[in-house]
Amino acid sequence: MYFKITHSAIYNWKGSGTERERNDPSLMDSFCHLIIAHEATTENIWVLLIDQGEDTGIATSNCIEYIIPRICEEFTLEISNLRAFEVWPHHKYDPKLKYTEIVISDVKFDNDGDRVLHNSWKPVEKQDARILEQIIETVGDKVIREEL
Repeated sequence: MYFKITHSAIYNWKGSGTERERNDPSLMDSFCHLIIAHEATTENIWVLLIDQGEDTGIATSNCIEYIIPRICEEFTLEISNLRAFEVWPHHKYDPKLKYTEIVISDVKFDNDGDRVLHNSWKPVEKQDARILEQIIETVGDKVIREEL
């Protein structure tokens, strides 16, 4: 597989990412390193969310349910062509969970009109883990590699 990296930067949000929470300055900021890679021979898009910050390796909320739809809107991505992954560089409990695939079941709207993704997670297959490592290596020094 060949990929074209179309985006690589820190991605910020507040709270779990809803419009209301993004506009509330009292909430703590959250961030990850976002990489968007387009597979060259298909229309598949791989979205990598690389965990960053002081609480790296600790899942604190399911902000994915709001972040993925917002990323799709912002970058004009089709959710049906999307493979999304969370990367936990310093996973504290199980190294097998360094890479997890976000399994998207559907997208609906919440009471505030924000799109909400319904999802689950699964560990990635070995071949996909190698591809993720290659994508991250291609991006290189742009990915924050925080030492704990």
